[in-house]
Amino acid sequence: MKTRLTLRIIVPTLLALATASATLADDGHGAATTSSGDIDVLPAVLWSLAGVAVFAIVMGVFYLFKRQVGGFPENPEWVAPISIMRSRDLPAEDDAHGHGDSHGHDAHAPAH
Repeated sequence: MKTRLTLRIIVPTLLALATASATLADDGHGAATTSSGDIDVLPAVLWSLAGVAVFAIVMGVFYLFKRQVGGFPENPEWVAPISIMRSRDLPAEDDAHGHGDSHGHDAHAPAH
């Protein structure tokens, strides 16, 4: 119990210190640099997330608009050529249905 409490205090403290050290490494020009001179990727990540969010919103608006104007009819003229088979109509495990003979042997070639 005491170990869990200690870990709950130590782990967030270490994460806060890591975040603070990254903030203190800011060179004053908006780009945080490390001791080796690498540029912080946080702005690129934030812009990427913002771009994905804007794209999702725009596509969502287009989808809702298409639904409003009747782009997705309830009973379309053409339906995908698939067949839906209920599980109760599937062959049972004990049914042969052309797979193997009545003695339980497979119709495939023997293994070598």
